[in-house]
Amino acid sequence: MRTIRKLSNEHKQKISESLKGDRNPNFGKTLSSSHRKKISQSLLEYWAKIE
Repeated sequence: MRTIRKLSNEHKQKISESLKGDRNPNFGKTLSSSHRKKISQSLLEYWAKIE
């Protein structure tokens, strides 16, 4: 999110609509098992630090 220029709610909605479903760059792609493990591990470490 930009800190210098604020986006209007209308503009945010247009961006949201433009990236839904098959227009999303990651639509239909799958993550490898090693990548999923890395994400899982980093989230576990993140939430462990918060508590």
